[in-house]
Amino acid sequence: MSAHKSLNGRRVIVIGGGSGIGLAAARRASELGAEVTIAGRGAERLERAAADFPNPVRTKVLDVRKEDDVQVFFSETGPFDHLVVTAGELKHGSGKLTELDTSSAREQFESRFWGPYLAVRHGASAIREHGSVTLISGFFGDKAIPGASVPSAVHGAIENLARVLAVELAPVRVNVVSPGYADTPLHDGLTAEQKQAWFEQTAPTLPVRHIAEADELADAILFLIGNGYTTGVTLTVDGGARLV
Repeated sequence: MSAHKSLNGRRVIVIGGGSGIGLAAARRASELGAEVTIAGRGAERLERAAADFPNPVRTKVLDVRKEDDVQVFFSETGPFDHLVVTAGELKHGSGKLTELDTSSAREQFESRFWGPYLAVRHGASAIREHGSVTLISGFFGDKAIPGASVPSAVHGAIENLARVLAVELAPVRVNVVSPGYADTPLHDGLTAEQKQAWFEQTAPTLPVRHIAEADELADAILFLIGNGYTTGVTLTVDGGARLV
């Protein structure tokens, strides 16, 4: 386990905590003594995830795109310390702008931008003083990749939102983790063979020569949760993908 600060007595909510980066971060927080709630759209996925935690964890089915549901969720949650939002899908909104169906682009904004926006809007008032919010963007926000205009716009929007919220919500801290290529369920649309081939092709192009594991990204989230002097930043954890 990484050398992060103890979270004994702290309440941590991870929306998107049923899989991938969110699950890894929630598990790390639990290992550090936090009382953890994981929320997401799939009840079965949440229950499977919860069964593998070192300590008891609460689960809640939540579609972060539905404002009424988000409002009810936080009204029932009570005070807590740290909010992490990793929910969202990448399978919509990819393709050249002139060829992409507008509804697909809108759907990615609904999931990847408006979902976190709603979570912070309705959850912020319950976060205890000197707590934190951590959101997820991605290196498309900094790197011009043909076919990624919508993810690029989403990631940039998340990062700029967080900078403003770091001032508006102070002393609650607001930060962003910007991952690169990672082995997470976001690639579940590929077959195992396709994913392996893509990883083997991509990894050698990165300065670190490997695709990230979810735990490597979770470490960045736990750093931002635990470091009380860090706010309004985007922490890049991309293996150098922006550089090549």
